[in-house]
Amino acid sequence: MSSGSAQPTLSVSDAAAIRLKQARTRRGWTVKDLAARCADAGAEKLTAAVLANIETGRRDENGVRRRELSIDEIVLLATVLDIAPVHLMGLPDGAEAGTQLQLTPQLAISDRELILEWFCGQRALPGSDARQFYSAALQRMPASDSQQAVADLTRSVLEERAAVLTETFNSNLAATMDKINSAIKAGASPEELAALLGPDNPGPK
Repeated sequence: MSSGSAQPTLSVSDAAAIRLKQARTRRGWTVKDLAARCADAGAEKLTAAVLANIETGRRDENGVRRRELSIDEIVLLATVLDIAPVHLMGLPDGAEAGTQLQLTPQLAISDRELILEWFCGQRALPGSDARQFYSAALQRMPASDSQQAVADLTRSVLEERAAVLTETFNSNLAATMDKINSAIKAGASPEELAALLGPDNPGPK
């Protein structure tokens, strides 16, 4: 986790470790209780000591977590805790306002709802290919849940098209204004200026 006056930021593993502790505490289990249940599930390597290192985020001399959480472990722990894996993902409950989740070295997001919806395949991340996101979501969703994904995909396509049309319009408008200004400087007549705005004007070359 970041320190100082900078906006607090958690890695995915840091956030998952905190959520793991919160989920364990809600069950009224100690770390030893959780380790015993992991052993019952065939994960003897997730001992109480290992789980404690995961939850506390123990660091090495370079400040790097000594123990990350793997996808396999998140799924196993969710199974043992009788929760969905997504409940071990995202920002922890009660996180300081403005806390960000570091998804990539260049992308950190503080919108809790957006993060959860992204994990669930319900909402695309800002700046991502929304068309690809919702197309993939449609392939995994049952028919009863696909209507919203279709609406989101349609919206993303329309927004993309609108952005292209707006850019084209602004470009053409700027080019036309340049032509008009040049014509005015050259002493064009009102009729010649009007012709530049007419439907037969071929537009910028």
